[in-house]
Formats: sequence, C-alpha cells, structure tokens
Amino acid sequence: MPKDLINPFEPERLARQLAFDDMMRGLLIAGVMIALLMTLVLPSMVIVSGLIAPALVMGLWLWMSLSTARVARSLSMFGGLMATEPSKAEDALNEMLAVRPVMRWARLLSYHRLAGLRHLQRRFAETAAICLCLLSQPLKGPAAVTRPHLLLMLAEAQLEIGNLPGAYHALAHLQQTKLGLAQSLQRLAIQTRYELAIGAYDHALHRARAKVELAELMPAQHCATMHAMLATAAQRVGQARQSDWLWERTRLLAGPEFTKQLEQGGFGVAIVEPDTNSGDEPA
Repeated sequence: MPKDLINPFEPERLARQLAFDDMMRGLLIAGVMIALLMTLVLPSMVIVSGLIAPALVMGLWLWMSLSTARVARSLSMFGGLMATEPSKAEDALNEMLAVRPVMRWARLLSYHRLAGLRHLQRRFAETAAICLCLLSQPLKGPAAVTRPHLLLMLAEAQLEIGNLPGAYHALAHLQQTKLGLAQSLQRLAIQTRYELAIGAYDHALHRARAKVELAELMPAQHCATMHAMLATAAQRVGQARQSDWLWERTRLLAGPEFTKQLEQGGFGVAIVEPDTNSGDEPA
C-alpha cells in the first residue's frame, strides 16, 4: 500500500474548506454589487468604481477560475492514475485538496474521488465517513451525478464494517434513486448480501430466477458471488436442489480458490468500483 499523503478524513476540514470557498465566492458577488452601487450613488468615485473595484473583482474571479480549472484537469486524469499508479493518485488528490479557492462542485468532486480511492484500498470506515459527509451536502451541478455512486459505496462500506443499520439506510435511499443498469446490478448484489447478513433468506431468494438472469450481466467475479449468495440462501432454507444447482454454476464461474472463499461466506469482493468519470466537466 502506498504511503499516505492525505491525513485521515475529518469532516471539520471539509467544512472549513467549503466555508472558505463560499466566502470567496460571496466576496466576488459582493464586489460586483458594490462596484455597481458606487457608480450609481457616488458619481464622484467613478475612478475607484470604474477602475480599481472592477480590477479587484476581476482578480478574485480569475484566481477562483484558474484554481477550479486546475482541479478540473486533475479530476479528468485521475481515473487512469487510480487504476495504474495508486501512489500517484494519492499524490494528485493531495494536491487537489490543497487548492483553494475553488467552486463548490470541484471541492465535492475531489472528496468523491478520495472516497473512491479509500474504497479501492478497502479502508471502508473512512469511505463511509466521507460518503456520509458528502451526502449531507447539497449536490448540485457536476457533483449531482455522484449521489448514486456515493450511496452504493456507503452501503457496501457499511456492510464491510458490520454496520447493518447504516447499510439499510443507504439501501433505502438507493431504492428512491434513479440508477443506470450497472448501478442497479450493484445495488442488487449489495441488497442480497445485506439480506444474508440479517438472515432474510426468503427475501434473498425472491424472484431467484430473475436474479440469476441479471447476474449474467455482471462481471464474472461478481456473477459468481451473486450465485454463491443465492446458493447460500437456498441452503439455509432447506432448498437443497436449488442450492446444488447454484453452487454448480458458481464453480463454473469461479476458480477453486475463489469458490472456497465464497463457500466460507467471503462475499466481500468490492462490488462497487471507483467512479472516476462523473462530473469532470462543469455543467
């Protein structure tokens, strides 16, 4: 694992950064309003209002725009770094998080990428903390599309750390969220894992045939995991024939080592992968 460059996530740090970003944006808007007001109310101050004030406003706007553009460029390249060079991804994120001031959407997208990196590193407690904090913020503009992925990461992370009530709440929100096909398949796998964790085996087996057909659309490892979870549920309710059939299909999809892991209940195979393409460009 690469050496950490980023301190453990603290909600207070994100709150301070957002407050600073919002303050600078507010100053920018206020500067424009004051310059206009001075022009209308104090014609004798036309030089100040017509030259100096606009120059200050322009300088502040340029500072924020360049900072945001810098973060946006880094976000667009982050996916490749995360897949091939995690240490450089950590370094790139460290630089992104240090840039200020930036537009709110850029700040939130930077932390979304941090959540994805921590999820990939299987640091699920930190993933859950970041996702909860981001989901408590208004997700607007380019950041709006991250909500389904944040909920999926949160649900899986909560299962990994054994927080079943937290997983339930994330899944409940996902039921009310519009998802794409891949995200719907991920939700199905996480939902099934949750039902096994709470002993709701009948719920896990509800429409089992349809779930098997949907599992065929998943990547091979996830498909094997889905079959194994359904096989386990069938075994627990005494449906031996269905369980044997599902385990047979599992063995066709998974190698001996992975099959052994699944037989032992090792269903944590990172169903949710980092989403590095959402919101790279401003709306």
